[in-house]
This record gives sequence, C-alpha cells and structure tokens, in this order.
Amino acid sequence: MNRRGFALEAALFVILLIAVLVAVSVTGVVAVTKTAGLDYRNARVSYAAEAGADAIMAQLADALEDGALSDAELSAVAPPSIPGFTYDAVTVNRIGGVAVETITDGPFAGLYSLTQSLEIHSKVRDAHNNGSEVVVTAKAQAIPIFQFGIFFEKDLEITNGPAMDFDGWIHSNGNIYMSSNNAWYHDIVTTPNKIIHNRKDKNDVLNGVYVDDAYGNSVQLTFDSRSYPNPVDFRNQSHTNVDDRIKTDAYSVDTLRVPLPAGMPARAVMEPRDPADNDLVRKAKYAWKADWYLVVDLSSPATTCANIGALSIRDAGLVVPSATDCATIFQMSVNKFWEGRQLTSADVFDINMGQLFAWVAGDAAQRKTSVLYVAFRNLGAGDYPVVRVRNGATLQYPITIATDRPFYIWGDYNSNPTQWQPSAVVGDAITFLSNAWTDGAHAGPGLTNASDTDIYTAILAGHSATPWDWFDAGIAPYGGGVENYPRFIEKWSGRTSTYYGSLVSLSTSAFATAAWSYGVYYTAPTRNWRFDMRFENPEDLPPGTPTVGNVIHTAFRPVY
Repeated sequence: MNRRGFALEAALFVILLIAVLVAVSVTGVVAVTKTAGLDYRNARVSYAAEAGADAIMAQLADALEDGALSDAELSAVAPPSIPGFTYDAVTVNRIGGVAVETITDGPFAGLYSLTQSLEIHSKVRDAHNNGSEVVVTAKAQAIPIFQFGIFFEKDLEITNGPAMDFDGWIHSNGNIYMSSNNAWYHDIVTTPNKIIHNRKDKNDVLNGVYVDDAYGNSVQLTFDSRSYPNPVDFRNQSHTNVDDRIKTDAYSVDTLRVPLPAGMPARAVMEPRDPADNDLVRKAKYAWKADWYLVVDLSSPATTCANIGALSIRDAGLVVPSATDCATIFQMSVNKFWEGRQLTSADVFDINMGQLFAWVAGDAAQRKTSVLYVAFRNLGAGDYPVVRVRNGATLQYPITIATDRPFYIWGDYNSNPTQWQPSAVVGDAITFLSNAWTDGAHAGPGLTNASDTDIYTAILAGHSATPWDWFDAGIAPYGGGVENYPRFIEKWSGRTSTYYGSLVSLSTSAFATAAWSYGVYYTAPTRNWRFDMRFENPEDLPPGTPTVGNVIHTAFRPVY
C-alpha cells in the first residue's frame, strides 16, 4: 500500500471536514446574528406599539370630562412621533356606556367614579416592515370631587390649635403638612407628593396627629416622607402602622385634575363666562353650567331689580322674577358691613333663600334654578363685591350658588334635619357668619360674640396659603391652614361651628387676599366638622359637581 498516497488522502479529508465545519459555524453565526437582529427589531416595534397606546391614554386623560368622551375626542387621538416607525392605526372604541361603579384597584379604591370602559388599538411597523399590534383595555374614571372630605389642588396644611376630629377622605395634589396636639383623622389620606409631619411655616412638630387604621383604631403619626424617603420603606411603615391608609408618591398616587385645557389653572371653574371659552372649558365652569347667570352692575347697584331681565341669562323656557319679586329675593347694598380681615367695607349682594324658594314655588317649571351664578361688572376703585346667602336653614330642593367673588353664609344653612338637600356654595373665599351676626353691629372695626351655627353644604373656594416652606426660606407667614379655610370674622370663643360637607380648594384666593392672623378680627370656635357621608351616594351630589379624572389600564394583550 502506498503510504504517501494514503497520507495525502487523509490530509485532504481533514481539510474538507474542517472546511465543512467552518462553513456550518459561519452559517450558524450568521443565522444567530440575523435572529438576534430580528428579535431586536421585533422588540423595538413592540415597544413602539405600546408607546402608541400610552400616548393615547395620555390624550384621553386630558379629554376626560364627566366619565364620558365625545366621538370627536375619540376620533382626535393621534399616535406619537417616533423616528423610524410608522403607525398604521390608532383607534379607541367604547365598551358599553358610562356606569357608576366603585373603584376596586389602585390608591383610590373605595371611591366611586363615572366610568367609561375603552378598547385601544395601536398598530405600528418599522423601516424593515416588521410590525406589531397591541390592544389595551382601559377605564376613563371621573371621580366626583365632593366625595372627598378635603380636596386641595395646592399644598394642604392642617395645624389646628383647638381639637379637630374629622371624618372623610383627605387628598391633596401638593404636599400635606400635619402638626397638631389634638387632630384625629378617620379616613384615608392620599397625595402624589409628600406627607410632612411638621408645619410648613416653621419647624414645629406636635405629636397629637392620629390616623385610623383599617379597624378604626386611632394610630399616632410617627413617620413621614422625610423620615422614610425610600418608597419601599415608606410603604412598609404605612402598611404596618395604618394598613396602607396614608398613601404618597411612594404608592404612585395619581394627581387628580379638573379637566381643563393645558396651562389653564383649576380656578377657572369658578370664573365668569367668556365667549371665547371652548367646549371643554364650558363643561368645567360653573358659570356655563348655571341655568341662571345673573350679572350685577356696580355702576348702578340700586337698579339691579329694575333691570333683572336685562341682567339675567336663563336656560330656554325659564323666567326671571318681576321687579317686585326680585326685591324680596335679592338686595344689592354698598358698604353693607365692615370686613375685619380685609380691612374694608363689603358691597353685598344678598340672596334670601327662603324668598327665592317661595317665588319658585309659584311656578317651578318656569322658575326653578339648580345652579345660580352671580357675576359683577363695572367695578370702581375701592369696590369689594361679595355674595351672601341668608335665611337658608331649609332648602326646598338641590341647589348650588356660585360666584368668582368672596362668599358669605349667614346663619344656619341647610340644617333642617328632615329636609336636607344636596347643595354647594362656590366662591373666592368662604366666610361663616353666625346666627348672632347683625350688619348694624359691624359698621366698623370691632368684634362681636358669635353663636352656635350649623352649616351643611359642600364648599369649593380659594384658600389662604403659606407662600413658601421654612425648609428653604426660614420662618414663613402662616396661611391659616384648612382649619381656617372657612373663615370667621366674629368672636367664636366658647361657641361651636358645626359643619358637614366637603371642603374643596382648587386655588388660592384672588380677591380675599388679606393675610391670616389670630385675635384681631376673629377668635376660633370649637370645630365640629365632618364629611357629609350623604355625598357617598351619587344621587346626593350637589348640582354641577366637578369631577377629577384619570385613565387606568385594566388589561393588555399583543395581537398575533
């Protein structure tokens, strides 16, 4: 046998085998590379499809109003602009109609909302024609704002001196500052920001703040967002101490906004009509919700009733009172009483609620008003116009009175235990005048004694805020806190202010801007304040109740 020939054949065979193995390896590497590249592109296009759905969710959140979205709003949704990707379709479809339902998931579980279920489709492809499609089901939730015991758009400060024992859910879109020797809160506390166990205006930690756990036990507040800055640690403390009933950004709490165009402040809900207002603003403003829009001309206040028809805008089929009837219901008086906090005389537009209801009873079909809005025009230098309701202990039907100016409630309001009605008052700032108040005793500076007074109504108004916090700027001038959100201008020492309702503030006051102080223009009452639990029934909400909304995912699936 020729050994040289065999060796040559063997070498050629080995070389061929190595070549085959190299070719197979190269093919494998190329295949793996191609597969990895394909997986990478598929992943990117899948994320782009999800981004499209998220963009739609954000647009729906902006458009949300009263739990319902118009066909135009649904059709107007647009995909995001992402370089390298083309969206073939983005659509939103309703699933059923608007329903009142209890929220079962998330930080607002337990509240009810006006809910519209939705199905969102997002279909996208990249430059290599790799495609992806996802379907997201979601819920547009509009939460009626008066089911909160306290709701603040800005920072919320509760630093009461006299005892405060409060039922009702507390929410602020800003920080929440709590420091007191005697404060008890019996419901959930939420904020998308921080809870601070301290005053905002100065360093003063009082250890008498208690929050109920899930079993109704009052638990002393001993932790906050500063002592446990790590979200996991904060959640552990809240869970251990109060069964997760204090929720902050550590729980990813949503910011709740009144649906308005981007950049428009929430205060707009109480501002007068503007012909330039778009549909979204008109849905939100009390002035446009009103079936009676009454303008008081301060250049000739004595002629208000003589010109009641010219000064009123009413819904179709509704009428205004005669001049004679008007004079029993409304009275405009210049320099009616001294406003001790503002250091000025108030120009008062009085509404006698008893007389209003008596007039309506004569022909309810043509006279009834559910939302009455009062605006003022032609103000002169030094004018301080305000709206005041009086003789309102018994309301005959649900009613809301609104203005963008300061608002006063004189005496018991909606306090008849056998004839309670859903009601709200809306204004730049709300002041309680007791049953003992008389205008004649307040022609100038000086304090008179108040008497026990009971008020049962939702309140939406501006508040007086501490302008900065001492952590950054040192001692700050105290705004008065929620305990002085309904204001007083009498000597209430030893007297009780009973208030059941919902305290909502969407802004600071624009007209009643004098700083809070104690003892000069008022002394504090014993505050018997509660959330009115009747507002937990959607049918018992005041007319025109605003909603705050968000849109949440409920399910997600890819389409293959």
